Amino acid sequence: MEVKVRSIGNSMGIIFPKQIVRLLDFHAEDVVELDVDLLEKRLIMERKKQSLRENLLEGIKASQEENIAFANEFDELEGEL
Repeated sequence: MEVKVRSIGNSMGIIFPKQIVRLLDFHAEDVVELDVDLLEKRLIMERKKQSLRENLLEGIKASQEENIAFANEFDELEGEL
């Protein structure tokens, strides 16, 4: 798949096609690591690995959101009784 390199301010960038975004499950504000293979003239991009702390905070946030959703559903059910 071909994409064009574009000027973005004083930098250069590419826009990922929708298919790539879906396949790699990219979201706004995701962080990736870039590396360059100079011999092959390749750009290597990998999703940044999160630290244990970041994973724990993400899990806590997801758990809190699930608990709030459950409490809201419970309130709705209680109101129907």
